[in-house]
Amino acid sequence: MKTIRLTNDEELKIFMHPVRQRILHTLSINGPMSVKMIADAFEITSSSVKNHIMRLMELKIVEIDHQELINGITATYYKRFLGTVSIASAATEVREVLSQNLLKQVQDGFYEKERQFRDKQGHFCADQLTGVVHLGKDEADQLYKIIRDFLDNHERKGENTSPFVYSLVTYRE
Repeated sequence: MKTIRLTNDEELKIFMHPVRQRILHTLSINGPMSVKMIADAFEITSSSVKNHIMRLMELKIVEIDHQELINGITATYYKRFLGTVSIASAATEVREVLSQNLLKQVQDGFYEKERQFRDKQGHFCADQLTGVVHLGKDEADQLYKIIRDFLDNHERKGENTSPFVYSLVTYRE
């Protein structure tokens, strides 16, 4: 899996901008989209979306997926890169703010939709789990690897799949 490391304040400002975070989330959910599609969904101007996309492309977090000819106009479709953005080198307070914002986005999404925890066929739809598990160092490493491998293998939108938004936070006490 590819990792992009944000190493300075300017990169963090670009990444942390609320509209850009919303664009990244939307691309993760919907897959490749054109500037116009994003602008229509957000009810903002195409030029504003284009500016935000260009800033994210500077960081290589958004990239061109493909182009289509629509009514004689070439539309460029953008996608979120498949990988992880690392902010580990950021100052502690910046990491805390970004972490709080990302967790809040997931939490807001969880609460703003009418939640059904199982669909009509009994399949899992949503849940929130908290607790403590007791693991040795090797078990913790193994669990982390299992989770990362699973997530890495399911980042792409596929046939008969639905997007599931997640936020996993773990730490050793």
